[in-house]
Amino acid sequence: MSEGLSGLLPWHSAQWDALVARRHAAALPHALLLSGPEGLGKKQFARAFSQALLCAAPGADGQACQRCPACVMFNADTHPDYQRIAPKEEGKAIGIDQVRELIAWIVLKSHAAGYKIALVAPAGRMTMEAANALLKTLEEPPDHSLLMLITDRPALLPATVRSRCQKMTFTAPGHDMAAAWLRRQLGDDAQSAGPLLALAGGAPLRALRYAREGVLDQRARLFNDMLRLARGEADPVALAAVWDDFDLRQIVHMLSNWVADMVRLQTAAQAPLTNPDLRTGLAALAGACPGKRLYAYLDQLSETARLLDKPLNARLLLEDLLIAWPAAR
Repeated sequence: MSEGLSGLLPWHSAQWDALVARRHAAALPHALLLSGPEGLGKKQFARAFSQALLCAAPGADGQACQRCPACVMFNADTHPDYQRIAPKEEGKAIGIDQVRELIAWIVLKSHAAGYKIALVAPAGRMTMEAANALLKTLEEPPDHSLLMLITDRPALLPATVRSRCQKMTFTAPGHDMAAAWLRRQLGDDAQSAGPLLALAGGAPLRALRYAREGVLDQRARLFNDMLRLARGEADPVALAAVWDDFDLRQIVHMLSNWVADMVRLQTAAQAPLTNPDLRTGLAALAGACPGKRLYAYLDQLSETARLLDKPLNARLLLEDLLIAWPAAR
C-alpha cells in the first residue's frame, strides 16, 4: 500500500480490503457513511476508492492504475462520472440546490457504462432540506451508483439518512504507526512528531497540518503565558486580547490536555503524560492547584467547547477561561 499524501494511508488497510472484497463479490452498497475524527484521511480514502471503481485496469490490490484514460481524467478532476459537493464557502452549509443538482446528475447513465460516484463532504453541513432531498435517492438509488457521505460528526446527520448508509468507521492508528508515518513526512523536524500527535489527538494528518501551521510554536507561547498568569505576571484580560486571533477551539484543546496532565501529576509524580515535554512546568502548576479546582476547570473547558458551535463572543469566552485559570494567584 502506498503511504504518500495522494494515495492510501497505512491505517486505511482494513477499510480498503473490506471494500475491495465487497466489490469482487458484487456486493457494494449504494451508500457509504465514512465517519471518524478529523485528520485521518477519510476524504482521501473515498477519493482513492472512487478512482479505483472508475479505473479501467485496477491492480491486484484494488488500487487504480493511474495510467488509463479514466485515471487521467480523474486526476485532472474532469471525470464525467465523479462528483463531489461541499459548501460553496468556508463555514457555509451544503444547500438543497446543490443536492438537487447532484440527484439530477446521478440518475443519468454513466459515460463509461460503469459506476457514477458522488462524495458529500462534510455531510453534516447539509441543511435539513438538503438532507431530506437526498433521502429519496438513498431509499431508491440508481443502479451502479455510489454515494459516499463523509463526516467527523455523524450525529449531525438525520437518523433517517444514517440508517440508509453502510457505516464505515475510521479510528486513529496506533501510536507507533502514526509516529513512524509522521516522522517520514516531517523529515528534518522528525523529533516534533510526538508532541504534534499528542496535540492532534493521534490524528496523523491533523498533526502534519499543525506542523505546517507552526502550532507547536504557538503552543509554547501559550504555555509560557499560562505560567506567567500563574505567577501573577500577566493580566488575563490583556492575554485574551493577545490570543484573540488564535483558534479558540485549539486553545481549549491545549488547556484541556494540560489540565488533564496536571491531574495525572497530582496522582503520581512520574505518571505518563500527554505532554511529556512540558512535565517540569506542568508539575509546578499542579503543585499550586487544589484538585477540586482542576476538575471544576475541566468542566468549564467542556462547557466552553460545547458553546463554540454557537454564535457567541469568542473573546469573552477566552477571558472567562483565563480569569478562571486554576493555577492563577
